[in-house]
Amino acid sequence: MPDKFPWGDPAGLPHEITQELFELSMAIDSIGHATAARLGINQTDLICLERLVSRGPMGASELAATLGLSTAAISAMASRLEAAGYARREMDPSDRRRVVLHALPAGARQAFSLFDGLYRAANDLDSEYSERDQKKLLGLLRRFRQLIAEHDTEIRTQPPA
Repeated sequence: MPDKFPWGDPAGLPHEITQELFELSMAIDSIGHATAARLGINQTDLICLERLVSRGPMGASELAATLGLSTAAISAMASRLEAAGYARREMDPSDRRRVVLHALPAGARQAFSLFDGLYRAANDLDSEYSERDQKKLLGLLRRFRQLIAEHDTEIRTQPPA
């Protein structure tokens, strides 16, 4: 590790928080892979299913933009999710040329029930902190997510090194 970092002391609290976020990201990635494998899909399929559950039905171009994939990749993903019983495609009633992907409630329940133990443990952990502290943490996490999204855009738009 270099002695000097342009962003400050590598032993300081901001660095420790950022490092912990990297570790958290890797843990989330790991549980996502394990869950998807258990469901017989891949992790991107699981992320797509979560988007469909949280945001509602979407067309291929919406999903492609949301997930940073091509519409061809979305078509293959939709086929996998349908075959596994997690989603269904149907024609958009307002535009018959457009196909919309819907999460199937039973499939989504089955998929996300694998996280029930995590949700219970998180509730137990949350009860150890005041509502004020939880709101501060939520605000900090949202700000970090925004910083990460901005940095992601910056990296994706830079020419390769």
